[in-house]
Amino acid sequence: MHYPFGPGLIRKPEQYASGLQPAGGLSAKDNAWVRSLYPPAQQEEETLRPSQSVLLHIAAGEQRHFRVSSNESRYYQFQTFGTSDTVMVLFEEDHGQLRYRIGADDSGEDLNASFRYKLIRGRNYVLRVRLYYADRPGETAVMMW
Repeated sequence: MHYPFGPGLIRKPEQYASGLQPAGGLSAKDNAWVRSLYPPAQQEEETLRPSQSVLLHIAAGEQRHFRVSSNESRYYQFQTFGTSDTVMVLFEEDHGQLRYRIGADDSGEDLNASFRYKLIRGRNYVLRVRLYYADRPGETAVMMW
């Protein structure tokens, strides 16, 4: 980020001795860094079905979005698999808005993100899975059962 410096704070190079007043805003490097941390807001959603395992095929910092629904009201287990560091968040769609319901982060430990949640028949949900790190790229999967 660009920060101003008053006169006398910078001695060398001499051209900045009278101070530095950069243009406001974020630099091109700042923008690139932020884009590497946050995926695009709009991503295509796929459907995740019970007892279906889906390989993620994403790089560190990327995420996948899955539409989830249930033909019956019951508890489901959601979990990632693989030698990776992931976070999963389940949202319920409510009048066009996504409402957070539950999330899990394996916290960089030798675990996988996992949670159990009751889906209600007729309601729509979105599961988002973000990959922070993968020891073996392409071998991380998500499943619900």
